[in-house]
Amino acid sequence: MINMDSAVQRVYLDVSDRLASGELPPGKWVRERSLAEAMGVSRTPVREALNKLAAEGLVRLERNRGAQVVEWTSEQITEIYGLRAATEGFIASVAAQKIDDDTLDKLEVNLDQYARMIQEGDVGRSGAAALNAEFHATVVAAARNETLTNLASGVINNPLARRTFLRYSPRDLQRSYEHHRQLVEALRDHDSEAASMIMHVHILSAQRASLKSERPFEGQHVERP
Repeated sequence: MINMDSAVQRVYLDVSDRLASGELPPGKWVRERSLAEAMGVSRTPVREALNKLAAEGLVRLERNRGAQVVEWTSEQITEIYGLRAATEGFIASVAAQKIDDDTLDKLEVNLDQYARMIQEGDVGRSGAAALNAEFHATVVAAARNETLTNLASGVINNPLARRTFLRYSPRDLQRSYEHHRQLVEALRDHDSEAASMIMHVHILSAQRASLKSERPFEGQHVERP
């Protein structure tokens, strides 16, 4: 008997990988029945996996039609990351003033896990993406400011960031790790100016990666349902 949770996870990871590789480009439709047949599972785990991807903003669901891969224009990407750089840069500067040793230790553990995952070859996949999200959430929490936390949630958790990260090359991942390491050093020194600058550069580097990964698909004909 097939374990439903494992079937959902298998479909979720398969579609995530295909989104990351570009096999499922923006505008592409993913059909429940076709995917279920291709993977040898029922439509129920496929439906649940697509719902999870929709909740993350990677696809949009349309009743009786399936799931369509979400697309962003270069202008939208630039605006989203520009807002994120300004927001997270300021938050990092505040966090540098307030961060405590326990939080710094938590960030160090995250860094160690991140480095190990890169070395083991989890290139641009869900494990590294989860650690990246945890790192940024920890920095936000270190600012200990509810207003900033609420402001950050909308820009940091944008689904574009996750899709970009899923498409990271080994070089992109290593660059991301180095930025994280430099940021932890600045936070440990309580250097607000350096923390803000490093975070700003970090986010704009992600912007460039996003523009590069999305550009091959921009302007393509969107598949009709």
